Formats: sequence, structure tokens, C-alpha cells
Amino acid sequence: MSSDKHNGGCMCGAVRFIAHGAPKLVANCHCKDCRRASGAAFTTFVDFARDKVVFSQAPAAYQSSPGAERLYCKTCGSPIAYRGEGSPTEINMVLGAFDSPQQFTPTEDCHILSALWKTQQ
Repeated sequence: MSSDKHNGGCMCGAVRFIAHGAPKLVANCHCKDCRRASGAAFTTFVDFARDKVVFSQAPAAYQSSPGAERLYCKTCGSPIAYRGEGSPTEINMVLGAFDSPQQFTPTEDCHILSALWKTQQ
């Protein structure tokens, strides 16, 4: 990751953001809540300090479970991020919301016991 600014946004362009600096973590989450929220087998998050992400327009938010909030575009419905009370200084940006998602490589998987498919190692 050579850039210190990472641009992204929703599908329709109503919500845009810039994440500054290097991410704290890039991880695939296999929990049931992330599967349901994304409609995919897992969600890849790029984690930043909350004060390092600036939105051009605030995304909409809903409480997806106690202590968990998911951010999305209220116009097109694109998922943008996750915020949890357990990590009050972090924001987990959805990989697919970045303009250049290929710049991030997941380094770990979380909630692997909930994964739909088990890999052989």
C-alpha cells in the first residue's frame, strides 16, 4: 500500500470517504451477522482508526445487533462500514467500498468456526 489516502464510496456515489494512513487490519469475517448483512459467504473489512476516515456525506446507519452498527448508503443501499461498541476507536470499512480494493490483502480470518466452508490445512 503505497498511498496514504484511500478513496471509496457507495455504488451511486452519494457517499464518499477517504481513509488516511495504513489500515490496522484487513480481515475476512465469517460470522452469521456479516453473512446476512452482506449476502455473501463472508465480509472482508479494512480496519482504520475512526478519526482517520472522513466522509463527504454521512452514511445512514442501523443497529444490526446490540452494540453493533452498520453504515450504508440510504440511496443505493451499498454497505459501507461496521462500527462496534467493543472497538470504540475503530471503524471497519467494507473492502468492496474502496475505489481500489486490490490494494488491500487480508491477513487473517475471524469467526472461522462460523465459516460456511472449512479449508483443509
